[in-house]
Amino acid sequence: MTPLISVVVVGFDMARELPRTVQSLLPPYQIGMAPAEVQIIVVDNGSADPVRRDWFPVDGDVTVLRIDDGGVSPCRAINQGAALAQGELIAVVIDGARMASPGLMKAALEASRMHPDAFVTTLGFHLGHKVQQVSVTEGYDRETEDRLLADVSWPSDGYRLFEICALGESYREGAFVAPPETTFFVMSRSRYQALGGYEEAFQALGGGFANYDFFERAVAEAGAPLVVLVGEGTFHQLHYGATTQAGGIRRAVGIGGDTLGEVYAKEYEAIRGHAYSRSSPQPLLLGRITHPLVRNLFFPPSP
Repeated sequence: MTPLISVVVVGFDMARELPRTVQSLLPPYQIGMAPAEVQIIVVDNGSADPVRRDWFPVDGDVTVLRIDDGGVSPCRAINQGAALAQGELIAVVIDGARMASPGLMKAALEASRMHPDAFVTTLGFHLGHKVQQVSVTEGYDRETEDRLLADVSWPSDGYRLFEICALGESYREGAFVAPPETTFFVMSRSRYQALGGYEEAFQALGGGFANYDFFERAVAEAGAPLVVLVGEGTFHQLHYGATTQAGGIRRAVGIGGDTLGEVYAKEYEAIRGHAYSRSSPQPLLLGRITHPLVRNLFFPPSP
């Protein structure tokens, strides 16, 4: 049976995080989905400890692809994983540390039926009660995170993740405002291919502004609606990633004291010939209140 949706998940040195992420994307955790409807393609982007198939549920449609020439950017890994996709729809999880809420796949499929060119996204959250760029400076670590997950009995009720999370920086304005990027999207595989996938010229640590760039290209086409799912999301596990460790994109990394964000901005301008500029398409909202905290998380009060 051909899957309905193929999900590309990219990981680097995520032996702790990837098994949870993949479990959260597969039935039976994903409600309303049959096992044969979901294909997972895990792309190991050069991990020191290679990703193994036996990390993941034996009855899931999970393929592991090893990439040794991807560099520190996930873009090549994403595109090579996407080449193995069989579903009519494709999803990308650019950061393999992101667990999903239980209705994410079903809601994304429903949203994709609204329009053949729909670009379906969701908001991204960090596990912990503050964004991890801050929480790690206050003692938050993997052991703390594991205790939080045990406290909400994950994975027995995945919606309880909303009790132990904070909105990621890119999503702080909530669901009414289009974010600059997305941690998870679904679109037609043919449209992904027409867009050329991720731009592999983005070679900075973590991909730089590649995710921003793909988002802008995906929402730029007239008549291609941006759909933001309400009540579903992804939840970032701590792994000290490029932009989620202490300081985030504001930490100094470059020659002369450039911040990570400034390095990213310069690479974007060199590739695209102009400075990055965020567009503001009006999102269509689709979803439901899946947990009492959803209302405040997706529609935060104005500062």
